[in-house]
Amino acid sequence: MAVSNKAKIWAAIGASGSGKGLWIKSQLTKLKPKRFVAWDFMDEYGQFAKRVSTLDELRRAMIAAKGGPLAVRYVSRGAGEKAMRKEFEVLCELVYAWGNCVFIAEELSNVTTPGWAPTAWRKMTTSGRHAAVHIIGTTQTPALVDKTFLANCTLVHVSALRIDKHREYVANNIDVDVSRIKALQPLEWIERDFEANVLREGRVTIPK
Repeated sequence: MAVSNKAKIWAAIGASGSGKGLWIKSQLTKLKPKRFVAWDFMDEYGQFAKRVSTLDELRRAMIAAKGGPLAVRYVSRGAGEKAMRKEFEVLCELVYAWGNCVFIAEELSNVTTPGWAPTAWRKMTTSGRHAAVHIIGTTQTPALVDKTFLANCTLVHVSALRIDKHREYVANNIDVDVSRIKALQPLEWIERDFEANVLREGRVTIPK
């Protein structure tokens, strides 16, 4: 995939089992990114990238790839919140410096809060386009993640949510009545494409 310098910041939001993961994987299948990095918290992107064991291994792989193709994923080794956040911070620094890639950050509530995010992630979501980074951030609990990220998203994709405060937060973010979020069933979705200024609805197809 040739990533342009136009901002591409996507949020994929939905409860466990809602179809969020299926949608993300379908997008990766369409995008076919030649340069891809995943903060693979749940260890589920094996079909798209090889796993690196350490952040230093990731750094060396990026240096070796230079401007060429590379698809890698990192599964957090942090034993606690502080360690995990530090890993995420370093990963974001590496991705921003490498640039020209698709970057998936799984479950942002583990590494951000509504009023706080690692400096490197905040930089990614406010100026990632300058490094040609297409960001796809995911969460099951949107009201608990960095507000700056959602405020800067060019596309917000929403699957079913089970808790009212998360439904209300997302409804306000994409400018729809909360009843439309509440009505979503597993595999159904609604999304606001801010770049195209359109609201879309659909249903994820389960691969055969």
